Amino acid sequence: MTGAGWIGSAALMGTWTVPTHAADHLPASLREPFRPDAHTVVLYHFDEGQGEEAHDAMGDPALTLKSHKKALWGTRPGFGSTARFTVREDDANLRIGPVNNDKLELRTCTEAWTVEAWVRYDGFGLSEIRLNHPASYRPRGSGTAGPFAKICGSDDEGFSLPPGIRGGWDFSLHSWLDEWPVRPGLLPAARFIGSQKRAPHSDTGGYVYAGRKTGSGTLVHADAIQQPEWRHVAWQFRYEDQTHYLFLDGKLIWKITPSRRVINDAERNDIPFMVGGIVNSLDPPYHVKTYDFEGEVDELRISDVMRYPVAEKLAIVRRLLHEAGLHAPYSVKFSTDAAQGDVRWELVGGKLPDGLTFNEVAGILAGQPAEPVKERSFTLRATDATGNDDEYSFAVTVAAAEVVTASLPLGFIGTPYRQALETHHMAEPVTWRLTEGSLPAGISLDAKQGELIGNPTATELRILRLQANDAAGQRASRELELKVAPAQLRRIGPDDRTVALWDWQGPSGRYIPDVMGDSELTLTWVNTKGDTRLPRPGWGRYPHFIGGGEGGFVGPQWNRKVDLQTIETEWTVEAWVRRAGPVDGYFREFHYGHVCGTYDNTERGVWELYLSDRGSSDGSMAPGVHFFGAGPEQALRDLHPYSRPEGTVAAPQWVGIRDTAWHHIAWQYSYAEDLHQLFLDGRLIWEMKSPDGRRLVNNRRHLAQFSVGSRLNGRARYGGTFNWLGFGNFFGQIGEIRISRIRRY
Repeated sequence: MTGAGWIGSAALMGTWTVPTHAADHLPASLREPFRPDAHTVVLYHFDEGQGEEAHDAMGDPALTLKSHKKALWGTRPGFGSTARFTVREDDANLRIGPVNNDKLELRTCTEAWTVEAWVRYDGFGLSEIRLNHPASYRPRGSGTAGPFAKICGSDDEGFSLPPGIRGGWDFSLHSWLDEWPVRPGLLPAARFIGSQKRAPHSDTGGYVYAGRKTGSGTLVHADAIQQPEWRHVAWQFRYEDQTHYLFLDGKLIWKITPSRRVINDAERNDIPFMVGGIVNSLDPPYHVKTYDFEGEVDELRISDVMRYPVAEKLAIVRRLLHEAGLHAPYSVKFSTDAAQGDVRWELVGGKLPDGLTFNEVAGILAGQPAEPVKERSFTLRATDATGNDDEYSFAVTVAAAEVVTASLPLGFIGTPYRQALETHHMAEPVTWRLTEGSLPAGISLDAKQGELIGNPTATELRILRLQANDAAGQRASRELELKVAPAQLRRIGPDDRTVALWDWQGPSGRYIPDVMGDSELTLTWVNTKGDTRLPRPGWGRYPHFIGGGEGGFVGPQWNRKVDLQTIETEWTVEAWVRRAGPVDGYFREFHYGHVCGTYDNTERGVWELYLSDRGSSDGSMAPGVHFFGAGPEQALRDLHPYSRPEGTVAAPQWVGIRDTAWHHIAWQYSYAEDLHQLFLDGRLIWEMKSPDGRRLVNNRRHLAQFSVGSRLNGRARYGGTFNWLGFGNFFGQIGEIRISRIRRY
């Protein structure tokens, strides 16, 4: 849209009456259509009034919105035409923008952003919210605690089910309140997903909205949308203090600093920018009407600044200080909100670490720290030209040099090995030396480059202590485990003894086929999570699980192949795993993780291959198995080195996984010997015949699903009882899984 378009609309201002509820406080900037300025990233006036497109008023043709099928238009006195939306199963009148556009993914907003719009919501549930107590309110057929009306964004809550990566954001209206700190009604809400490569969790912690029991957040102004009238809503975010601010009619109503930080480094998001709702999936058919907007949207703007004040008088911005390095240059500039005139700074409490000084004129903490400290507290006071002042206590940590390489990948006999060692807070050049232990045969340490290189020649496990020395005289060391595995483990491929094999490769993260070609064994998402595969360099992309349960995969119910019932003599079930931890993506300790199997939390199904540290003396996780027959006397529980140590046949250092590197686990069974065996990285670590005097009997019929990564609470496929935050969900990555009709190791 050209500048003339919005100026012409502004000329109609005299015919529009500001709603009574907003007239007393509506900022002047909201009384007319927005004017593009240097901080405008994108602006949709929706002044076209006809046709199937809406254009960016800044003139970027790549940002053009197109109707999903048929655009609907409305009019608003003083502002011209508007985008109008009705809820339909075919999502007909949504406006759709480009995929993975830097502007619409907020990547050009490097310091802050404001996402805002004028909205008039006239959808289901609004009258019920006004008339009923919200604690008992459940809109008919919604399946939620109230309306969720999407204004705009590039996230779909998983319901468009793209084959690709989900990593966008959402701005919407909500009534999903755990408790009502304001009067019942609709409130603005926001969510930022972020890059999945920053595992374990990039999400800002769920939706940011007033009333959510997040343990933080502040109610600033009590108001809500209760009538189908025009209201202005805005979401502001600032990187400096990682705080989200929600506004209604220019008034700040809620602010919150979630525990998870927004770092907008996602390289890719496969969900398009959408206005007015979500393009629901047709594969399978999802029509989640409660996510679509009913009413009108106008003057949709994204800016790279916070446009609305977040304090009434001077306030120091409550930021977290980045960690300083010992003897390394350090600088932080402090800032304020709502200052009038020049600001004078003072250090009024605490003691700064040696080597750091505070410039009271510029408000800058700088220098080269000369002592290590942990969260050293100091208090600053800021005073503006009118005499308003504020005090706040900050904490600074000065960290000594450290080796940050936490684990070393497996080596394989006959395969070249090369692994760089990494440090933090060390001055170049850094040199290395081996102070304890010895390297596996064929591998050497490049002391200047900080690399382990070579060609391993034998299966072995070595415990090493590597020390780094920097130009400032600092030293740092770390104990690491370096293991060399047999060459045959490096690739798990198909052959004539393979029953089923999932390798996770291919263009889709939604459908993971059996490499052997059995379509009934295709794995699909447990819930609508998106493609969570992360790269393992040199191998492929593999799903990442954060312990929540919704990111798992499910296969068929009662299938003879995955129940191991097509195998008559012996089998191997094996998988590559990379455990994460020790805390999962929801800040819970990780002790037990379902890798794969048909056993679930309903105690139906047949078998489960898992990792567990229960009974471990050093926190390491070892593979284990459950197997169940039709009767209670046929249950084989806890076939696991720590639960049944009498079956352990390897030295302690070989038995468990102590790091977060990739490892190979395998369970073998022979009917003739009634013998169970567990392997870790190709080494036999545990075996037992007829545990508890019970032979394995594979006679169970059930309705449990084969699953990977999530220990189900029942049937789950794109939802269902998918064990949200329940027992047994995996944390980390799972690689190739193979079932064979032979003992391979």
